[in-house]
Amino acid sequence: MTTKGTKRFKWGFLIVWVMLMTIFTFNDLNLSKALYNEHESRFGWFFEVYGEHPAFLVLFAAGSILFSTVRNERLIKKIMVRLVSGLFILLSGFGIITITLTRGYGLDGDHVMINSLIITVLFATLCQWLLNRIAVQTLRQYNRAAWAAIVIVFAEILLVNVLKIFWGRMRFRNMEGDYSLFTSWFLPQGIQENGVTTEAYKSFPSGHSANGWTMMLWMMFMPFANKWRNIMLVCAVVWGISTSTSRVIMGDHFATDVLFGAFITITCMLLFCKLFKVDLYPNSQPNATATALLKDKNAPYFR
Repeated sequence: MTTKGTKRFKWGFLIVWVMLMTIFTFNDLNLSKALYNEHESRFGWFFEVYGEHPAFLVLFAAGSILFSTVRNERLIKKIMVRLVSGLFILLSGFGIITITLTRGYGLDGDHVMINSLIITVLFATLCQWLLNRIAVQTLRQYNRAAWAAIVIVFAEILLVNVLKIFWGRMRFRNMEGDYSLFTSWFLPQGIQENGVTTEAYKSFPSGHSANGWTMMLWMMFMPFANKWRNIMLVCAVVWGISTSTSRVIMGDHFATDVLFGAFITITCMLLFCKLFKVDLYPNSQPNATATALLKDKNAPYFR
């Protein structure tokens, strides 16, 4: 059953999103003209490099939790879960470090990939050592959240990248002053020439925005007290807005592109949290019985 806190979150998000989407639909081009500052904005550069990190971090955290919680399970189950979760750990950790080194420091070559892999393995080993100091019963409370987070991130990445190809909207910076090339977000242009590989026609929706807003998934890994989840929600909103704004500043996306990216992530989050029975805002637990019920609800998804 969806809690009151989750319902308030859902309706609040929907109302704000519809209002902003309506406003920006009629001001997309003018807003980009006013904010565009690709070559001088340090703010834009920072979030171009680090804005997508929350998606990779949540995959790394979810994989690490799942890897650790099967430490006392049967051998077959342990091998299966650790193969899957270990893959998530390696891919996400490798992605974080590679993006940081290539986008942030302009490095490239085979040594970047090798160093990224080594750092990922070392950090993953450290995380497992730390997690092994936590009781399995404590970690298992977050198993459902971990599986849900993995599915949410993969779902939003898939949806965003498929839509980019078929929507074919040109980026603001690629117009180079010829604003007759501008198209509204609700008028898909179809697959453009070399549209699968050409980045110029992948403005809608924003992948950076979608990945930036995945910081909201960290709410599921906060202590069950709602005050901690509210703090995480504020941090996620600040990060999501900053990442989204930076994409308009850099000319990579229009305001409606980043709004739709946020919509995809948050909708996936609400949908899969319901499917996996994970509440963003658990009801207050006044006694031990209620607490036990909450823990049972968030018990391991796979027994």
